[in-house]
Amino acid sequence: MTYRTILVHLHDRRRARRLLDVAVPMAQRMKAHLIGLVVIPPYVVLPGGELGGTTMTVDEHREAYKNEMADLKAAFTEATRTSASTSEWREVDANFGTAAGMIIEHGRVCDLIIASQKDPEWTLSDFLEEPERLAIESGRPVLLVPNKGKLTAQPKRVTIAWNGRREAARAVFDGLPLLTGTDEVNVVWVNAGRDSPGSGDVPGAELGTTLARHGIKCVISQASADDVSTELLHQCSSFGSELLVMGAYGHSRFREFVMGGASRGILSSMDRLVLMTH
Repeated sequence: MTYRTILVHLHDRRRARRLLDVAVPMAQRMKAHLIGLVVIPPYVVLPGGELGGTTMTVDEHREAYKNEMADLKAAFTEATRTSASTSEWREVDANFGTAAGMIIEHGRVCDLIIASQKDPEWTLSDFLEEPERLAIESGRPVLLVPNKGKLTAQPKRVTIAWNGRREAARAVFDGLPLLTGTDEVNVVWVNAGRDSPGSGDVPGAELGTTLARHGIKCVISQASADDVSTELLHQCSSFGSELLVMGAYGHSRFREFVMGGASRGILSSMDRLVLMTH
């Protein structure tokens, strides 16, 4: 199994290199077509009540972003210039929608979406960064690149957050192209007896057997913790994992997006690659 079409969302010139350091060699190794996508931020609409009854559309941030877009295109062009894999550059406009909506639209016909961890201190973060929506709504595996920490495009040690649920199963088997060729994979079930009474005598053992048939060497672990996200990151550090594979838990409720506690904790504290699917 492999990924044949990979989409990388480039949005912040400060973090473009980190995304490309993962996306370009991964596409080359998998002989995949790489799409570099930049999204023009949406308009800001100020309610009429704030302006004496007149609704106002603000687009100064969109104009200012054009310089950022030029730098992102240059970075993508340079990074892919000598790559053996094919590539293309796309620029799309969020208009009055959302950047996440545009990424999802383009990403749903790709094998893998690569995006950045959110940076709440970045000025345009609220306009261009919604990794939780990508993971929950795209229907595709999303590889999230942390803002800090060591990166590799070909992880050799991986931790799988397993709990027997649908989301975890999707993540594992969507992530097979990244699991194949690893040195060792740690299948860890946090709070197996407490949260999943039917998890079996050795929680995660059957998954390990299935992955072994793919030639993936696994160890099976269990842990107990009140804070699941902190425990998962601890497991990654202890095992020396360069990648965490996990299900994304959450849902949209009317216009409010609600993310599960463990998923939310990982997204805010991640210090290595995280593959999420819903």
